[in-house]
Amino acid sequence: MGRIQRGSLIDRKGKRGTVYIGRWLEPVLKDGKLLTVHRSKVIGRADKITKDHAERILDGWLRPLNDNYQPIELINFASYFVRWEADLLPTYRESTRKFYHDTAKGYIYPYFKDVLLADIRPPDLQMFINRFGGGYSCSVLKHIRAALNSLFDTAVTWRYLKENPAKGLRLPPGKPVQRAQVLTPAQINLLVQSLLSPYREMVLVAATTGVRPSELWGLRWGDLDEQAHVIRISRRLYRRHLGETKTPQSVRTIPVAPAVLAELNQHRGEPDALVFKGVRGGPVRSDEVLHKHILPVARALGLPDFTWRSFRRSAESAMHNHGVSLKAQQAVLGHTNVNTTMLYAETTEESKRGAADLLGNLFGCANSAEVATRPM
Repeated sequence: MGRIQRGSLIDRKGKRGTVYIGRWLEPVLKDGKLLTVHRSKVIGRADKITKDHAERILDGWLRPLNDNYQPIELINFASYFVRWEADLLPTYRESTRKFYHDTAKGYIYPYFKDVLLADIRPPDLQMFINRFGGGYSCSVLKHIRAALNSLFDTAVTWRYLKENPAKGLRLPPGKPVQRAQVLTPAQINLLVQSLLSPYREMVLVAATTGVRPSELWGLRWGDLDEQAHVIRISRRLYRRHLGETKTPQSVRTIPVAPAVLAELNQHRGEPDALVFKGVRGGPVRSDEVLHKHILPVARALGLPDFTWRSFRRSAESAMHNHGVSLKAQQAVLGHTNVNTTMLYAETTEESKRGAADLLGNLFGCANSAEVATRPM
């Protein structure tokens, strides 16, 4: 394609002073036909750059248009979303596929469905995500940003866009995430002794292995090896679907105390049968089990409210406070990144006091009486 244009530079007064704006015509494809659309973009404030500088910036923006430029195809977001669902999402792991689909469909699609994909600019996305600040947790905000990047990175790859407008997107402050309650070993022992089967065994395995709740519900009897005293994690029950683990590193073998396996073996079933089943015989409904059969007992004992994730955090905190190496903790929990393992641990007052005493002894406080009597 030959040279197209030089564009035009205008200045416009605003609340923060005069700004330079570049305007140009951009060739696009719509239904196979070559059309042109008007584009405009703020270059900078007049008190920060000269007009000559602004013109050079505009020339730089237009250079790709004038040098073998391939027009992008105009498509509205709704139509593109359908293609993204059909052609890209199947390439992800099932859990990742569901995560991206649910996030994009629930938060992003309703807002942009009637907009041309090529008209979505970085300020539009920043304004969009700012709407969720304060009312949503930081993790939800990160999920939305991840889905936006997947959508627009793919649009660039498929040549619907020249660049990803979600690149560099900043997240607003989110609502703090409440971390799962950590229980002490004494509290867990008290709970285990007070629960009836099978809820006793559920809590016992969750607390002594640190497995994710979804991994707990995905256990089959064939995963329990009484001879080797281990449990093998190779699947999970996620949203009532039995499938692959969260990450490849989550496939692991966890040593288990013989006493724990002995408790379970009293109820052993066929190798392919699930170890734990729901009240009606189907897959476990974890919230129902927790709120109907476990928390009432815990409250009667005076224990704080907790979630299934609490047992995983409690296991990690116990390992941390009793000197288990960080790499061993990572292997047991199945974390990809050791930094994640470090975030799980909660240090007890006893271990902090032990650290204080250790430092005091190491750095001479044991000889403080001698120091106090030494002449100045």
